[in-house]
Amino acid sequence: MPLAKIVHAADIADDLDSDPTGTGLLAIGLGGLDVEADGHRLLERGWFVYDALCAWCQRHLPGRPPVAIRR
Repeated sequence: MPLAKIVHAADIADDLDSDPTGTGLLAIGLGGLDVEADGHRLLERGWFVYDALCAWCQRHLPGRPPVAIRR
C-alpha cells in the first residue's frame, strides 16, 4: 500500500529517499513537535494528517474511489 511506503520512508532515516512523500510527512511530524507540547493533543491533531494522507493514497489507486474516514 502506498501509505505504508510513505510512513516507512518518514520513519526510517536510511530509507527517507525511498518515497518522495516521506520527506513531507517527516517534516510535518517534526514540526508538530515544535508547535504542540501536549503529546495527547498532538496525537489528536495528527490524526487529520494521516486520514488525509490515507484518502490521498486511496484516490491514486487505480479503480478505487476515495473513502471517507469517520471517527
